[in-house]
Amino acid sequence: MSRRPVKVAYLIDTISCDTAGTQKQLLETIRRLDRNRFDPVLLCLWSSPWLQSADLPCRLHILDYSGFLKLSLPGVLHRLRRVLRLEGTELVHVFFDESMIVAWLAVQGRRDRPVLLSSRRDMGLGTGNQPWYHGLFRTVLPIVNRGYDGFLANSKLVQRYAAKRERTEIGRFKVIRNGVDLPNPEPPPLALQREHPAAVNVCIVASLTPVKRHDVLLQAWSRIRDVVEAHDARLYILGDGPGLDAAVALCDSLGIRSTVRFVGAVRDVPAWLQCMNVGVLCSDREGLSNAILEYMANGLPVVATAVGGNLELVDESNGVLVQPGDPAALASALSTLVVNPGLRREKGDASIARTRGAFSWDLALDQLYAYYDSLLANAGRLKNDSSS
Repeated sequence: MSRRPVKVAYLIDTISCDTAGTQKQLLETIRRLDRNRFDPVLLCLWSSPWLQSADLPCRLHILDYSGFLKLSLPGVLHRLRRVLRLEGTELVHVFFDESMIVAWLAVQGRRDRPVLLSSRRDMGLGTGNQPWYHGLFRTVLPIVNRGYDGFLANSKLVQRYAAKRERTEIGRFKVIRNGVDLPNPEPPPLALQREHPAAVNVCIVASLTPVKRHDVLLQAWSRIRDVVEAHDARLYILGDGPGLDAAVALCDSLGIRSTVRFVGAVRDVPAWLQCMNVGVLCSDREGLSNAILEYMANGLPVVATAVGGNLELVDESNGVLVQPGDPAALASALSTLVVNPGLRREKGDASIARTRGAFSWDLALDQLYAYYDSLLANAGRLKNDSSS
């Protein structure tokens, strides 16, 4: 007797691009799901320009949510309940705090409610990087969590952070790390082909938001300008965001514009990374960084801050860890790798080996399928389809 595909709904606030960490992992998970086992649908609290034109890997429903304190909230909950019923949803996999609370409210009082699973993929945005009302979640989430059947974290440090923040037993969190592909060879991006090549290319792939600390990276780069010039090095900043103008202004004020390139958001990240020699991420906070995983998959040594899941990706074998907010330490790490091609190759080889061993998509999906099955079985929803 074969089992029919399980109906899974993925609920997230919105998707504004397919390059940001959580959104990228979610879309890749949906694309790669075994359709013989799982039938996915995507639910978003609100729409975005990207969603309106994107070629999505599954059906999409927009719930027209505009906030908890709005009179429209009961209508949102009604639409969500209706979608779950029409789709025959058996498991709801939720991303981010607001979606988690909305899903919990929508299933209250339902006798046949679907299994609820929440993903925890970061360690917060930090003070000043999030709306004021997110401070209320520390009070609300411990209550909401009682109605959830399971929790996922993408690193052990995220697991511990979420359990402590939400006052939820750590054993309820399952750790499944992000997946990443080893890239196929690609031609250099046109933007690189059009300029004189540098001998050493250093890059950061990150949105220009305060938590990513591009200011610290630019300060570090200015500290090693003599090394940069002597070894013909260049810094590429891949990404876009509200901090772009401030970063460009800081770059100009530090007098380093001749060796820094602001590339903007790019879709062909692997093509860029295959032309790089060092990957950097200097965030104040991180979950399990897709950027670092992509650096590693492309054979780059990594310079990263010793925060969050970075500690599970980078060590002395494949890179250098530095304390956050320390431009002097970051400058020292960058200088060491810029001047030493042999060390770059050694650490880059270790990056590829680690990626192959622990961060393949096949491993991530196998673990996800097993966790879905265990939650559904515990809820009595994992049944054979006797019609076949």
